[in-house]
Amino acid sequence: MKGLLSAPILAASAMVIAGALPVSAGVKPGDAASLTRAIADAEDGARLVVPAGEYALTDVKLPRSLTLVGEGAVVFRAAGPVEKGILNPLEGVSLRVENISFRGARSADLNGAGIRHDGADLTVIDCAFYENENGVLATGVETGRIRISGSFFIGNGHGDGYSHGIYVVRAESLTVESSRFEATRVGHHVKSLARRTLILGSHFDDTGGRTSYALDVSAGGDVVFAGNTVVKSADADNAAIVNYDLSRGGAALGLRVESNQIVNRHPAAILLRNRARLAPVVKDNQIVNEGRGGLRLVVN
Repeated sequence: MKGLLSAPILAASAMVIAGALPVSAGVKPGDAASLTRAIADAEDGARLVVPAGEYALTDVKLPRSLTLVGEGAVVFRAAGPVEKGILNPLEGVSLRVENISFRGARSADLNGAGIRHDGADLTVIDCAFYENENGVLATGVETGRIRISGSFFIGNGHGDGYSHGIYVVRAESLTVESSRFEATRVGHHVKSLARRTLILGSHFDDTGGRTSYALDVSAGGDVVFAGNTVVKSADADNAAIVNYDLSRGGAALGLRVESNQIVNRHPAAILLRNRARLAPVVKDNQIVNEGRGGLRLVVN
């Protein structure tokens, strides 16, 4: 996925696994067995280059911190129903993935993920997630840092409203930048319970998915939604673009919605639904209203 988006990557926020060095592990192009062995045998902090090809994988456990880099067109496709996800970093494990597509994760509990992150830090660079129940589902530690940059999330979600493009159950921070979300099925493009959530310079389009929120934050925290482009479709499952509340606990720390470009086609759209006792900063948003009933800026 290298070069998918031209927006600059914020180098200061990059997560680098300490001691990561390139390794040659004998992975054969498109051979899932050799890739699985290489991951299982890799030393902590190793950097594994994955040759171009399509790999049929299911619930590949990552016992140690690792960097996976796709060389050319690399697809990790679910070989069948998953228990958790195509890749599953375990407790305490940090993962960095670059230039890899994740496709078709489904599970019996309707929460199959391209990446099911039960570990520490997660960095996703120039990747793509197609038609999974969750693109990324992160259930790791409260100190975890999650960063998504230059990545595509297309057609994810089971369609029941409980699975999403990105779903962070717990983390210190979630940063999404220069990424694209399209047609998330009924769920949210991004759902975050992290203490700090930054959504920057990304594109959100509900068309074809009846998507609910572009961003759902239901445990408060410090939130910035800035410099994004949003297309709110006429048939979106929820009228709001950004939702902020404390229904999942947490504390209201800060809320900024600014410098976004909104194309609204919904008849009763809302830019921000704010259910917390917190005065948000809402400014410099450019709105093109194509909906019959207009777009309200803030509803408390």
